[in-house]
Amino acid sequence: MNGRIHSFQSLGTVDGPGVRFVVFFQGCPLRCSCCHNPDTWDYNGGKEITANEIVLKAERFKEYFGKNGGITLSGGEPLVQADFAKEIFFLCKERGINTCLDTSGCLMNDSVKKLLELTDRVLL
Repeated sequence: MNGRIHSFQSLGTVDGPGVRFVVFFQGCPLRCSCCHNPDTWDYNGGKEITANEIVLKAERFKEYFGKNGGITLSGGEPLVQADFAKEIFFLCKERGINTCLDTSGCLMNDSVKKLLELTDRVLL
């Protein structure tokens, strides 16, 4: 499955507990004046990538995650690509990688509910 990603941070320490691989999703329906990443708002920006490619990138840093670290999906707004985010988290669960969702909570539908079933922590 493909999605649109703005960028990555390989050893993040402020987007959830421990050391984390942070994936900044492209696209957001909100226009918050305090947004830290307004360059992620455009749905057509960033680059297209597969869920498997993202998890392979994250897996390279697994030894640094320790007990509390893992992967964080941030944005933009990951919920606008909930099926893609769910595929990433499914692959992470197969590899024993902790999952964290950094979201505004602006959307709720069946795809988001399925994503939340694979989410260890939500930063709302």
